[in-house]
Amino acid sequence: MRLPDFWTGLAFAAFGLAIALIARGFPVPAGAASPRLFPTIIGAAMALMGAAIALRGLRNAADFTMPEWLGKPRRMALMAYLPLAIVVFALTAPTYGTIAVAVPIMIVHCMIYGLKPLPAVAMGLVAGTAIPLAFSELLGIPLPYGLIEGLL
Repeated sequence: MRLPDFWTGLAFAAFGLAIALIARGFPVPAGAASPRLFPTIIGAAMALMGAAIALRGLRNAADFTMPEWLGKPRRMALMAYLPLAIVVFALTAPTYGTIAVAVPIMIVHCMIYGLKPLPAVAMGLVAGTAIPLAFSELLGIPLPYGLIEGLL
């Protein structure tokens, strides 16, 4: 039991298009990869793939049954947490800094996924620090440091 491919593909395409359009408004610094490059590419790819899935599933659009995973709270929490985390990150990272926002988001995600608190904190600290540093230092994408500006 699952959602029809038409509706899933349509939602995926709309979400990808929204990401690509929002990313077009990000600033473009001189001499570096723009912060809008990666989200634009990912959003456009999501929109194209979602449209392809929707077109393929168009013949079965009326066939709808509720998926069984909708009855499992942890799976619903994981599904709801990703878009919520993206919105929270987008609203708070410019003020508080990428790392300061990414670490707690990663810790909460790990705990929802089922990790015990200590491994969740360890994973959150490592991933929430390493990923933003890789983007800013290795890829040259300027990310806001916020609260930890003087420490780096």
